[in-house]
Amino acid sequence: MAEKILIWAQTNNGTIANNGEIPWQEKADMKFFRQQTTQQVVVMGRNTMIAFHGHALPNRINLVLTHDKDLVVPEGFQKVYSKAEAEKIADDAGKKLAVIGGKGIYQSYLTDADILYVTYLDTDFHGDVLMEPIDKTIWEGTSFATGSADDDNDFDYEVVKFTRR
Repeated sequence: MAEKILIWAQTNNGTIANNGEIPWQEKADMKFFRQQTTQQVVVMGRNTMIAFHGHALPNRINLVLTHDKDLVVPEGFQKVYSKAEAEKIADDAGKKLAVIGGKGIYQSYLTDADILYVTYLDTDFHGDVLMEPIDKTIWEGTSFATGSADDDNDFDYEVVKFTRR
């Protein structure tokens, strides 16, 4: 069975998006995201696909989990209609299944996930999509990487790897 990872960045209050976009460009977080998802199968919802403005992530199998049979997806994306279908594609390819958003897709995979990678950005920016706090009775977190704001990163950050207790 393919390993299932969830990966996202959030602010101090849990913001992951605003107006359909990720409202920051943290190079360290983008590099970490690429390291974890390149050559893997990524699964996302419709809104996350739309946020990519028609450009599939390179060197990945890009899946869009939807119930909408009429949804048109740009070249490089593939529709799937169930978590089981996405997991079979990852299994058949011998790849990890990386869940990359949005909130509804994350929530649907939380009970099945093996690992969560959360980048905590030290900012009070408030957006319109917020993640709930990680349930520490289920997940144990280990600091994976930290960094300070600099020319490439607007905020201090910490990447935490959560594994099931």
